[in-house]
Amino acid sequence: MTRPGEVIAAARAVIADRYATAASTAAKEATRAATMTLHRGRAQNITAEFVARAQKAERTGEEYEQTLQAGSTYGQMAGIVSTAKYAAAAANATRYAAVAAREAGAPRAANRAERAAEAATWWADMAQDRAKKSHYAPYTATQTARAARRAAAAARSAARASGPLGRFTTGTVGLAVALLPAADRDRWSEEWKSDLCHVPGRKRARMAAGLLPAAARLAVLLRLPKPRSR
Repeated sequence: MTRPGEVIAAARAVIADRYATAASTAAKEATRAATMTLHRGRAQNITAEFVARAQKAERTGEEYEQTLQAGSTYGQMAGIVSTAKYAAAAANATRYAAVAAREAGAPRAANRAERAAEAATWWADMAQDRAKKSHYAPYTATQTARAARRAAAAARSAARASGPLGRFTTGTVGLAVALLPAADRDRWSEEWKSDLCHVPGRKRARMAAGLLPAAARLAVLLRLPKPRSR
């Protein structure tokens, strides 16, 4: 029979895992956005160029349309803005994972996650400030994305420390979920981890190992074409 305390611990572990997943997703987006700032062919003094074109069009009466390409300064500044936004999201999710870890009695993991979240927030604020001032700062963007990845890693550690699931079980679930279609991974990851939280340690290893063949069969079923409704 499952005790109330075990149910609460399992719930906290699942919550922390969800926040860790959100932090990882945000960190990936921050990394992708940071690559926009490294686009080759950066246009210099683009504001002066647009002003000169507008003045020429006013004198000659020609039609003038301001067009900004992805490889221009605007595209790179948008990359810095996106990096800051997603890094801040990763830091926020990491903080929530730290709260869950602290409530579950894992203060060391919680402290590491909080420090990583603070660092990611600091870099995100700096990147946001650079973008507001239209200051091209590729180093700031890449370091911000790096801080977001570190925060996500700390969130994952906090999630592992906040519940009864160990590294072997968490890794096995990750492998099993990777076999499924991307749209179904979050749902089944949460469901399997919730079930494993209620299983005693010795039985949990056997159950986790059995997830791989089960996930392979489930992956085939989920990829089958759905019957058309008449």
